[in-house]
Amino acid sequence: SSNYSWPPFMQPKLLKDAQGRRPSEPGYDQTTLWVPPVSDKAAYPKGHDTPMLMQYWKLKAKHFDKVALFKVGKFYEVFYYDAFIAQRICNLKWMAQDKRPHVGFPEGGKHEYARKIVEAGFKVVVVEQVERVVETKQRKSENTETPGKTGPTCVERDACEVYTSGTLVDPELLGGAGARFMFYLHFEDASSSGLHFAVCMVDCATSQIRLGRVVDAPDRNALRTLLAQVQPSEVIYEITNLPQEVLLLLRRLPCRPQLSPVQGAGDRGLLAARDRLNRYRSARPDAFPQSVDEVLRSRDSATMAAAGAMEYLEAALLGDRVLPFATWDLHAVADDGSGSASGPKQGARMVLDATALSALEIVETTEGNHEGSLLAFLDHTSTPFGFRLLQQWVVAPLCEVGEIKQRQDAVEYLLQHPELSQQLSSGLKKCIACSKIPVDLERATSRIWSYALQSERKAVMYNDVTAKRLGHFVELMQAYEQSLQLIWDAFPKDSELPGRLAYVARPQANGGCVPDLLPVIQRLKGSIVEGTAINGSLKYRPQDGADAEYDQKTQAINKVIKALDQELKACGAKNPKAQFSFVHRLPGSRYEIECDEKSVPANFLKELDITYRNKGK
Repeated sequence: SSNYSWPPFMQPKLLKDAQGRRPSEPGYDQTTLWVPPVSDKAAYPKGHDTPMLMQYWKLKAKHFDKVALFKVGKFYEVFYYDAFIAQRICNLKWMAQDKRPHVGFPEGGKHEYARKIVEAGFKVVVVEQVERVVETKQRKSENTETPGKTGPTCVERDACEVYTSGTLVDPELLGGAGARFMFYLHFEDASSSGLHFAVCMVDCATSQIRLGRVVDAPDRNALRTLLAQVQPSEVIYEITNLPQEVLLLLRRLPCRPQLSPVQGAGDRGLLAARDRLNRYRSARPDAFPQSVDEVLRSRDSATMAAAGAMEYLEAALLGDRVLPFATWDLHAVADDGSGSASGPKQGARMVLDATALSALEIVETTEGNHEGSLLAFLDHTSTPFGFRLLQQWVVAPLCEVGEIKQRQDAVEYLLQHPELSQQLSSGLKKCIACSKIPVDLERATSRIWSYALQSERKAVMYNDVTAKRLGHFVELMQAYEQSLQLIWDAFPKDSELPGRLAYVARPQANGGCVPDLLPVIQRLKGSIVEGTAINGSLKYRPQDGADAEYDQKTQAINKVIKALDQELKACGAKNPKAQFSFVHRLPGSRYEIECDEKSVPANFLKELDITYRNKGK
């Protein structure tokens, strides 16, 4: 690194957090970076003070603990410390002519390289352009005309996505079918000797949140059991709240979760947590089931865990995507035999502690591998969500005799009808094979729902994002429709089925639990029109009258296009000897008028803004 140029404040001996604390000082916040004010010219040597890099420093001041993928044109650029990390993990080529540590890759490789960086244990922040070039020019013009008005002199950028091991939601990043839970742990005060704790578990990809309060013993068996059962991908905790022996335990876990310490706020933190939950209740009065609400109102530790998880989701730019429609549930936890645990008692399921899960190699072998475990041996599932359910069953098997017999009757029925089992297995695989990546009904439903509530990214998109999302929606509806039809065909109304199988395979109208979604699917499919894009691929749009806001914007766009066509005709009328046509130079310019420069008079050209000259025309 001695061959590269660095601004002084990025040198290791001068690094400080946003509050001016050194890494060796108490309270140091590794997520922030102290950045000198722009007016301090000496702090930014030549080459480190470009308008784009000033945006970079502003971003790193808030996201110092993340590798920043900085969008420049059609590439993602990575600078300084982040460049060394990305180059080592992704084997990227150094920008040889740049004195700053600098690597980059084309925009199409974002998910591939981000996944590698996250799998290596790092966090990623994706910085996108949030305004178009034409908007930048307009803003700069307004700044010039308006005294005192300032703003960036280049295209505005901002953090649009954050990737951590426990907050991944995109199929390209999630990898396998297993659930990726994010844990937020909060331990109770000295009255419980720091043993009892609350945990908030979030599966961001399915928007499922579980909350529990755990009574533990000095050997931390309850905590070790919970970690062995769920195998979290990331654990968040307050630095001053986590006991030292728990931190050591987390660091030795075979599943190697990403550890994310956050700064606490003492008593003020509890008041802020209560206020956050009250605001969430006001926005979503029915969000918390009664069991969850009782624990939240009776246990401060549960309040801190739930509010802490919410705050972390918002910091990861997932608050608006996960929280508005999250499904909350109480995580049933084992007690120490004293009967003092909060929440429902363990009765329906056997509790396998961490020692049993490890010794029996339930989820992974003693070497930490999935292959060779009991779960791998039993896994003949056909869908990703089926695998996740099987894992829940394996780590917490039934122990109530009646339920066990019901499940055995269902399994025996399927064993006696192997053709039916084969029909269901192959049929389910076909149902979800609507695209290159199989449709995971649980995760896709959560993702599509989030599309309806907020714009997923602030980034400027030149592709038709709405059409792409509607395509995902159509794929999801097709998968649901085919899955339901498969069930109706496999289990006709007049067929004799064992009790449990009849319940899970029959519609609600016939005493089962399956909702009749077909009328809803048909109605939704009727609100979408299928067309053909310029490249010949399928393109979807809302049916006329299905969405008033879409219709209004479409009418406005068509009005503008009509006005542009009239302008083109007016140019042709003034210069009948010339041929005028529209050209689109993406991503920057659309509806530019092109003509042969020699076919129009010189005085006409003086009235125009010439943006581009194409040689030979």
